[in-house]
Amino acid sequence: MRIFEIPGTGVKTSEICIGTDYYGKTIPETDAFRLLDMFRDAGGITVDTAHVYADYLPGEKHSSEKTIGKWLKSRGCRDGLTISTKGGFPDIDNRSVSRLSREEIRSDLFGSLECLGTDYVDIYWLHRDDERIPVRELLEILKELRQEGYVRCYGLSNYSPARMREAVDIEKKAGRSLPPAQIKWGLALTSKEKEYDSTLQEMNDEYYELLEETGITLFAYASQAKGFFSKLRFKEDGTPFMEPGKCRDRYFCEDNIKLYRSLETEAKQKGIRTAALAMKKMLEAPFPVALIAGSRTEEQMRLTLEAAE
Repeated sequence: MRIFEIPGTGVKTSEICIGTDYYGKTIPETDAFRLLDMFRDAGGITVDTAHVYADYLPGEKHSSEKTIGKWLKSRGCRDGLTISTKGGFPDIDNRSVSRLSREEIRSDLFGSLECLGTDYVDIYWLHRDDERIPVRELLEILKELRQEGYVRCYGLSNYSPARMREAVDIEKKAGRSLPPAQIKWGLALTSKEKEYDSTLQEMNDEYYELLEETGITLFAYASQAKGFFSKLRFKEDGTPFMEPGKCRDRYFCEDNIKLYRSLETEAKQKGIRTAALAMKKMLEAPFPVALIAGSRTEEQMRLTLEAAE
């Protein structure tokens, strides 16, 4: 698997990052350990999580980070990995109120460090934005955390192209490394009529142009489009169908079906699966990109790794 450096940071990432939402909840600890082992054995180094992951499900808080922390301790592999986590997410029960004060950001980070069992994280993201807060103010908080040694590199998750451009300009003028971006991007596009969270930033033409122009590193989540390229099926008469669920609700539409058919032809010629080819296409973007891909089973993990191979 290809490893590259986020420019100017000294922090390396694998082009495939393992997504860890639901760890410790719908993905039990033993299953999570197996998936993490498979990912690491294949040469993957970047583990992506968040302080809030799986907190929207009943049970223990911060279960994703805690599961990863247990795995890191049991394997003794912290130094060989890039740990990426996120903080500053609004309260689960009141998402209209942001949590991006200095005190809240620091509290989330220190909580993450405790859960992960480490004294620093390689990449720290602000998980959501509040456009009422100046970008410069948020960057100052993150800069302090890096200067104190708790964070090696910081980035912005789900920030608009305009806010991201402003952050890039501020950091460039200060002579600092440019912050990476984390947004929602997959070859299959979400149906706008079925958009489920207005606080998410999805790839669009403006964002793509920003990435090309600045060369900042993109970490793309939802890169597998909820498994669309694996779950789409065709009846004997050629009629497409998909089982009910989030994937069907968000991605089952004429444009994405046409995209699948075009990729399927090329995938057969290359001797790989269509889902792997879809991820490979994204890795060929004209800017640095790492794909965050979650897997629930070992077979799904094998499919994810096929794109890197």
